[in-house]
Amino acid sequence: MFYVLGLSYYQDEQYQNAITALKKTLDLGGTILTGIPTGSAPSNDIMIKIAEAYAEDGDKDNALLWLRKGFAARYDEKPFIKGSSAFKSFNEDEDFLALFGNDTQKDITREEAWSRDITYLEKRINELRYSSKAISKTDLSKEIIDIKTNIASLSDEQIIFKIIKLFGALGSGHNFILPTSPSKGALKKLPVQFYQFNDGLFIVDAEEGFEQWIGFKVDLIENTPVEVALQKTNAVNARDNDMQILWLGPYYLGLPDVLEGLGIIKNANQVTITISDKEGKSKKVTMNPISWKFTGMPILPKLKTENQPLFLSKKEDNYWAKTLPKYNAMYIQFNVVQQKEGLTLLDFNLKLRENIKQSNSQNLILDMRFNSGGDGSIFPPMLKTLIEFEILNPKGKIFVLVSRETFSAAQNLLTEITKFTNAILMGEPSGSRPSFIGEAGWFKLPYSGLMGIVASQYHQTYKAEDHRNWIAPHIPISLSSIDYFTGNDKVLNVIMEVIKASEIKNKD
Repeated sequence: MFYVLGLSYYQDEQYQNAITALKKTLDLGGTILTGIPTGSAPSNDIMIKIAEAYAEDGDKDNALLWLRKGFAARYDEKPFIKGSSAFKSFNEDEDFLALFGNDTQKDITREEAWSRDITYLEKRINELRYSSKAISKTDLSKEIIDIKTNIASLSDEQIIFKIIKLFGALGSGHNFILPTSPSKGALKKLPVQFYQFNDGLFIVDAEEGFEQWIGFKVDLIENTPVEVALQKTNAVNARDNDMQILWLGPYYLGLPDVLEGLGIIKNANQVTITISDKEGKSKKVTMNPISWKFTGMPILPKLKTENQPLFLSKKEDNYWAKTLPKYNAMYIQFNVVQQKEGLTLLDFNLKLRENIKQSNSQNLILDMRFNSGGDGSIFPPMLKTLIEFEILNPKGKIFVLVSRETFSAAQNLLTEITKFTNAILMGEPSGSRPSFIGEAGWFKLPYSGLMGIVASQYHQTYKAEDHRNWIAPHIPISLSSIDYFTGNDKVLNVIMEVIKASEIKNKD
């Protein structure tokens, strides 16, 4: 009640009343509501709202005080409130800018600028991260000093690599650097995309002029065998478990500056790889890196054909479903835990439940192989659909398809599914642990503009003594290059076998 009252006072520009009500909310332990757009309100969000109310009321000192409280409580969206209209009256104030690592000095050398960025980075890491188990605060400080000491001898790109390597030491898959975000030193990439199948590393996508190499196996990067190179990426790949080596290792192998920093190649300006065709015939290909824009974690692309297999056909759709009569099943692909414009996840699931009843589907297939997370607060309707199906169809089966990319909020949903249903899990082990350090606090370095995220909140979704590295499938099935390039989804084939065997058993 006090939280909603505080929001109402704020919207009505009664800022002192808003402050009183929101402070009362904190005194009562904070709140997280459902059913209202502003209902997700952890305590650090409320602290920032109090700071905004003080700022709107012209009280700079208290506004800064509550900003500091919110940041100390691991407020995730810090870089994005700098330009907030609430702080427009002192948006250029030195004390305010200091909270974001800024100062008003304009004439500054490259070394000074990077030094201040690195100093601010250390502060933000310590401000955000949940624990220091992976690397201690003391060791982190030593690494920071080492980077700052060598700034003059390093290029901008080499500094970015050093920071990426530092984040690799932080552990946890939610620690990540956006390599194309800085104004200087943005990393380039190779004009091809790699993917690790169960029979090796292959080129699965390419820029114009390199399409002819799609489908080729990668054997060497310069003189380094791919298997060795992939293991070397562990130094930069902050991860929850080893499935993320398969997922993100190939991504790092596509960044020449990372390859150079890891000692895999000698010169980031030109990379030679040895590839082989289906017959095993080898060829060396030299590639120059290209500029690009980071838009998200790499995922397996669609095939370069008109007819796509079911699991690749609508990867860009947040969630969708299709009746599969030959399976006597409803197939659901859940690709990202985010609301879809025009159809909320709740409304999608309400319609889905009706469609399941009308089609009399006796099997439910939930495909989360491409789901690397999102907003974990919105997935309960999907979980309830599976629970309802199991209750109404005691002889039916639920199949949940998982992979190395099933991560973050999708991992949370997977854990809940295993707790409340008897679903059969198929595919690869998941890309995270049942209990993990998740969420992601943003930072933006003031001079270079480099952005990234720091794992900031602990998710314990199962028993306290649950130390599993992942949730393993009941029926393990990994993807081969042959199956992928021919459009064969082996997982669906096995599901058909399980369904047929179950039908025969039920008849007997």
